[in-house]
Parts: sequence; C-alpha cells; structure tokens
Amino acid sequence: MAFQSYCWNLGTTSFRVQNLNYKIERQLQMLNELWSNKENKTWDYFTQEKYYNIMHKEGFVIGDAQRKDKDARQKTSGLVEIGVIDKERRITEIGYKIIEIIKNGDFNDNNIFNIHKDSYIYLKQLLKMQKTGTDMEVKPFIVLIYLLSNLQYLTREEFTYLLPLCLKNCEAKDMINTIKMLRENEITIEDIIKNRMNSMKNYQEALEFMNHNNIDTLDKFAKVDMNRKSKEYSKDLFQFYKDLLEVVQGELNEEELNKILEFIKVQSNKNSKVARYWKDYFGYSSKDIFTDEWKDYLKSTKIFNAKDRIEFNTEFFRIMQTAKWKATLEDYADLNRRYFSLTDIILFKDSKVELDILPKYYFLNIAEELLNTKFLNNKDYKEYIENDVKFENIYDCLNININDVITQIRVDYPESKISIDNVKEFIQDERLKRFEELIENKFKKENLITLFRNIEKDNRKEVEEYLDCEATIPTILEYVLAIAWYRISNKIGNILEFMKLSLDANLLPKNHAGGGTADIVYNYRENEVYDEHDLLIEATLTDSTSQRKAEMEPVSRHLIRNMQEYDNENSYAIFVANILNQEVLSDFRSRKNYWYKGKNDQDKKGLKIIPLSINDIVIILQKDLKYGELYMLFENAYKDEKINDLKWYDMLVKEKIENM
Repeated sequence: MAFQSYCWNLGTTSFRVQNLNYKIERQLQMLNELWSNKENKTWDYFTQEKYYNIMHKEGFVIGDAQRKDKDARQKTSGLVEIGVIDKERRITEIGYKIIEIIKNGDFNDNNIFNIHKDSYIYLKQLLKMQKTGTDMEVKPFIVLIYLLSNLQYLTREEFTYLLPLCLKNCEAKDMINTIKMLRENEITIEDIIKNRMNSMKNYQEALEFMNHNNIDTLDKFAKVDMNRKSKEYSKDLFQFYKDLLEVVQGELNEEELNKILEFIKVQSNKNSKVARYWKDYFGYSSKDIFTDEWKDYLKSTKIFNAKDRIEFNTEFFRIMQTAKWKATLEDYADLNRRYFSLTDIILFKDSKVELDILPKYYFLNIAEELLNTKFLNNKDYKEYIENDVKFENIYDCLNININDVITQIRVDYPESKISIDNVKEFIQDERLKRFEELIENKFKKENLITLFRNIEKDNRKEVEEYLDCEATIPTILEYVLAIAWYRISNKIGNILEFMKLSLDANLLPKNHAGGGTADIVYNYRENEVYDEHDLLIEATLTDSTSQRKAEMEPVSRHLIRNMQEYDNENSYAIFVANILNQEVLSDFRSRKNYWYKGKNDQDKKGLKIIPLSINDIVIILQKDLKYGELYMLFENAYKDEKINDLKWYDMLVKEKIENM
C-alpha cells in the first residue's frame, strides 16, 4: 500500500516557524554572507556545514546538531518554497528585494492594501505559489481566498482539517458545499475525513488487506498502519490492536480496561495529538474511569458493538487513520497559518479566519477567476516564483479598477465616505477600531499585569502562548508597554501612530531583522496639567552588565533628535527595564546638566530621562494611576535639587509611586 498524499502544507514541520517573518529575513542575510565567500561554490555537504556554523555563530540555532548538513537543509527548505532562494539555496531576485528592504530599514507601505513592503512581496509570492504532483494540482493561498470569499470566514476547525484536503483547485467548489453541511450539523469532520479516506485507493487496499488476512504479525500490521517510517513505530499500536480485540471479545473487567488506559498513556508520551483522539473516542477525556458510567459508555461505542472481526477491523482502521490524519493536519495548521500570515491580509481572530477588509472586497468578484488560473510546468514555474512580477501582472484578473472595490465597500460601510483619495485613512480607521476592541478584550488591566509579571520572571512560554504572535520577548515588552501606557493616558490619541512597531494583520507585534528602532512616542497636547510635549518610552530586557553599553547612549540620542526635530524642550523620555543598572541611573540623572545642540544650532541644556522598572509599571496599573499624576511626579523628581546621588531614583520615583 503506497503512501498517497491526502493534504498539502506549507513549509516543513522539521523547522518550527515561530517568528517566521524574522527568521526568513535573518536567513537571507546569513545566506548572503555564505555566498559572499567565493570559496563556497555549490550547496554541497561542506557548504551546508558552513551555513550551519554561520547560524550557530549568529545564535540562530543552539546546541550542536549531529547532522549539521541536514539541519542546514531543513532550516532553508521553506524559503525555497516561497521563492526567495532556489533549490541550491542561492538568493533569488525576490530574496534580494527583501534584503534591500531590511538594509534600508524601510518597511513602510506603498501599496493598495496598506501593508508593509515585505508583506506585499509575500502576498505576491503566495498568490503565485502552486503545488503539483501525483493527484495534486493546487494553489493553496488561492483556495483559501476562494473559500473565504464564498463563505465569509472559516472556523479554526475548518481551516485546520478541511482547507488542506483540497488537493486540486477544482475541489474547492465541492468543499464549500461540504462546509455548509458541516455548519448545518448534517455531517461531522470525522465523516468528511472518513469519506475522503474511503475514496483513496491506498486506504481501500489497506482495509481490504486487513479484512482478508489474519493480522498476527508486526509486518502485516505495519502495512495496514501505512507508517512511512520503520515498522518499529507501529509496534505499540499493533500490541494495542491485539489487546483491544481481546477486550472487545471478553469481559470489561479492570485488567482488560487497563490495557486501553496503558495504550493511551504510552501514546500521550509520544504524540499527544494522536492520543487525544483515542481518549475522546473511549471517553477517557470526559468521564471518570473505572466507573459503571464509563463501562456503559465503552459498551455503546461502535468498536465494542462490532459483530465480527471485519466490523472490528473496519472501525479500528477508521479510528487509527483518523487519529493520524487529524494529528498531521493539526501540525500543518500552525505552519499554514504562519505562512499565510506573512501576507498581512489574513485575520486569525475569535476562532475564525477572515480576509482583512480591503482584500475581502478586492478579491470578492475575482475569486472564481483566480481559482481557474492555469498551472505552469516546472521550468516556467521556477522562473515565475523566483522573479519579481508586478501585482497586476501575476494574473490578468488582478488588474481591476480600485473604484469598483471602493463602491462595494461603500454599500456595507455607508458612513465611511471612503474614496480613492482616502483609502489609506479608511484602512487605518478600521485598524484603530479593531485595535480598541483587541485592547478591551485581550489587554485589560489584569491581563497586562500578568504579562508584565511573566516577562519580569522570564516566563517566556506563558507570554508567547498568550499572544501567539511573530515577535520576540523584547518586542512584546515594548508592545505591552505601549498598550499599558495608553490605558494610563486615558486612551487619548492614536495608539497605532504612537507605537513605532511593526504589527501584523491581527494587530500583534512582529520582528524585522533590521530591528533596533521600535521606540514608543506619545504625543500630548496642552492641558491644565502640562504643556504640549512628546514622551519617548524605551524598554529593554538587557541585564545590568550589558545595559550600560546598550542603552545609555541611544536613549539620550533619540530624545535629542526628537527635541531637535520638533523644537520642544518639554519633551522627555521614560526608560523601562526589569533591573535598573546603577551606572545607567547615574548617567540619566546627570543628563539634567547635559548641553546639546537644539534646532537652528542653538545651545540647549537638560535632558529629562525618567527610569522605571517593570515592577513600577505594575504598581502604576494596580493603583490606577493616570498620566497627569505621573507627569507631576516625574517633573518634581527631575527638578529636585536636593537629591542627586544614586538614591534619587529610589527616593524620588520608586517610593513616590509606591506611596501614591
């Protein structure tokens, strides 16, 4: 029984793709370094080892891989698929365009979708992408667009288990009807997988072999299991098959029930996704075990009501393969989501997958034409995917009149007054509305405090699981800090303009390889408490040793640049760190008497830089302190003439906040 693909996926599970955007950019930079050395001529074993060593030196990989060449191939395989490098790992025209964007640090949008320049490139690449082979001829991103255009959204379950089952573009039309039936509770995910399985020749042959042979050896069972690895991987399942057959044919005593539990425990240690399906089937996830209720539940399952061995085999085969299908599809779902997210036009929110507003209307009337675009032979496709193509030239149907799109948007958003001249403003307004909703739902005061505490304690897993975004912890700190300060400031102003961070379509932070410029600048207008001014907020997680070198000069430099550009002596900076280094505190205090050149080359004196710890931010949130109160505290601390030694932060800032 030969293996036959039942789904597609983007990337490879051997390379986990958290922070995918950043990792693509970093790898392009490192590959550029590799090939800049003229000694490296081909992508052979030795060059692959050299590339691994570059990754290791840059901290991109940790540890010491046993097969450096294999690791190098795996880390770069996903980049081949999206066309930024070729199969020999040479950087393509598309790849060099991304390197140029990183080099210039210019990610600003200049396209109709108002997405970053690199995201626009990824959008074009995914629109071009095709997967072809035995029984497969599909453009995954176009299938997604087609389904979203016709169904408005996909649930996470539909995205995970059904979208990748479309092995051909034409199957997307049938999938729409299938999903509609699913939503009407006329069919289940398991039914859909079972039907797909039943239609595939290799699964038909495997089940027929199982039903017409006594499966009494591991070799025979391995054929039925269709494991693509060694038959040893089927050993535990084979033993369970024999044990379960014995249980079904005998009495449900404790000894027999333990055989079911033992298998589930073993599976849980190996592959929790497979184990979960078996747990659900046997009620182990939802019921107290060894009770009469549990025994009654087991007796009601189809496998315990099998009339003969053929019925038992058929049901066991279905459970076994469905568990593996679902586990594989769940693995692929995370990969697919992260690759699709590179485009910044797909929203993953509230357990739904949707197109962002402008792409939704842009693709609405051309989804069918996109689905019917032709597939290219391997040679033409290679040239097509590796070279830059204007958006409207990727497919003829993409060359549409934007006014038609705007007219459709006006129908659903009559109050927007959107026009060709204010598309960008309309998109920004909609993003701001969504961000306000996100803050209210996901970043309440209690959520922010928990996030700060986890960042403070370096509980990275908890932070990453909560945000599930494409950013490193230092960038997440800046993002969470910006939102916290927005709450502290009574939500005045446009937070999206205040944050100098790259955000994805879901308005969560992401990293770029260029990095280092993600400051937060709040603009405050004059009121009864303070004059008009800017507040620069800079954050770091560097330790006390490296903090002095990394932070003292940049914070002052950024503040001076701001004051020079806007000629406002009232502007100042806040510096946030987990642990505040004494030398840094001393330096910031000394900046009160620092001379610098202002606008028009005028001599100016005094930089106001206020240090805060993450714990200070938590206390500010816990006490519901507002910006007006804090401004006066900071101003008094800055102007104080009595305390200028190393105690000034503790006495004039930290203790004052604690006692407010």
